[in-house]
Amino acid sequence: MLKCLMSQNRQHTRLDFGTALEIHFDDQSQPGRSLNISAGGIFIDTAPLPEFGTKLILHIKLPGIPDKCKIPCIVRWKKEGEGAGLQFEKLRPIEVWAVNKLVKSLAKD
Repeated sequence: MLKCLMSQNRQHTRLDFGTALEIHFDDQSQPGRSLNISAGGIFIDTAPLPEFGTKLILHIKLPGIPDKCKIPCIVRWKKEGEGAGLQFEKLRPIEVWAVNKLVKSLAKD
C-alpha cells in the first residue's frame, strides 16, 4: 500500500519506494535499501549509517535507465535504528527524468 509522507518542513512529497542500493563513501561500499523517495532525495536503511554531512555516491537502479545510476548525495539527517535522509546533489537530466517519472507513478498507486 502506498503511503505519502509529508511534513510541513519538506519541499517534496516522499513516497514509499523499497529497492536494493549501495552507497560508496570514504573508500568503502555498503549495501542498503531505500524506504522512500522524493524528487529531492531518498531515505535509506543501511548499517552503519553514514554521519550527517557525509558526501557519498548512491548506486541505484531507476526505472527506464538500463544501468545503475551513480548519484552524488549528502546525508542531511540520520536516526539510529531508522535510517538516513540523503539529498540528491547533481542529477543528470536522464536521472531527473527517471526520478520524476518514478515519483509520478508511485503517486498514482
